[in-house]
Amino acid sequence: MDPLPDPRPGLPGVGAAPGGRKRLIAQVTTVVGIVIGLAACVFVGNELRSEWSRVEDSLREASPAWMFVGLVLCSAGMAFMGWGWTDVLRVLGVRVDRARVVAWYFVGELGKYVPGGVWPVLGRGELARRGGVPGPVAYASTALSLVTLYLAGMVVAVVLLPFALGGQGPGAVAAVLALLPFGLAALHPRVLNPLLDLARRLTRRPLAMEVPDWHDSVAVVLRYVPSWIGNAAGTVAVAQAVAPGESGVARIAFAAILSWVAGLLAVPVPAGAGVRETVFIATSGLPSELGATVAVAARVLFIIADAGGAALGAAYLRRVARRGPVVGHAPGVSAPDDVPLGPA
Repeated sequence: MDPLPDPRPGLPGVGAAPGGRKRLIAQVTTVVGIVIGLAACVFVGNELRSEWSRVEDSLREASPAWMFVGLVLCSAGMAFMGWGWTDVLRVLGVRVDRARVVAWYFVGELGKYVPGGVWPVLGRGELARRGGVPGPVAYASTALSLVTLYLAGMVVAVVLLPFALGGQGPGAVAAVLALLPFGLAALHPRVLNPLLDLARRLTRRPLAMEVPDWHDSVAVVLRYVPSWIGNAAGTVAVAQAVAPGESGVARIAFAAILSWVAGLLAVPVPAGAGVRETVFIATSGLPSELGATVAVAARVLFIIADAGGAALGAAYLRRVARRGPVVGHAPGVSAPDDVPLGPA
């Protein structure tokens, strides 16, 4: 029988196997990441061609100025989503440069165009982990950012609801907003701590992280509000370009946000395709054909914003890669045990 390797550090054979496994896992995840990234690019290209073919003729008479304004607002809304992710990381005890987090966001979010629903979470989480964020915090932050982001969308939709109500009303689909109080309650540590303990038992890993205070989580929800203002305003700009004066601004903004929330609930559908458009048509107050044109045209702008942001984000990450991780402990928050401290 071969002798067991000496467990004492510094002796021959120690750490070779674990180190080899780590290198193998790193190589495999890199290859998988490249494959998923290439698949995402293909899906984004196909999605853009498909959606553009649906509205190309209808947009020939659209206002170029309003379409440009819509693209700027849609891009700003998406960038604010990445900006808010930085705040989520901070309440979890990790401080990262905002520009780097926004870049992670855009690159990782391309995964939402790949069927399956989990790829943006995995993509963003893996980018954050490779950037120096502890694994449990990296992946938990992506999940918490999605929850707080869409709760912020519901908050804005509730504010718009009285203005969006017309003779016909926004329809029964607005009942999805009833999830708002339950979602806010679910952010409380009394709810999240048992879930974290369950995850530790199931994974048999320590998952070194702390659940943030409830008021900190609610504050993050409010910080996501600008992203929804940008997204809704971008859709309103598209409506002005295609069909000015056909429906109220508040109602179109309300329909835009509600369609995003409904799209999130359709997890297996890539980027909520089809679901968002259907909900928007039903709640926007626009004639069906015009509503479809506005919904699809806005989707085209969001795809362009995602693709452009991912290209810029990838270039930025390559440029700063030589600096190494820029991760530190957020002041006033208990840091996970394995957070690599450094300049921020």
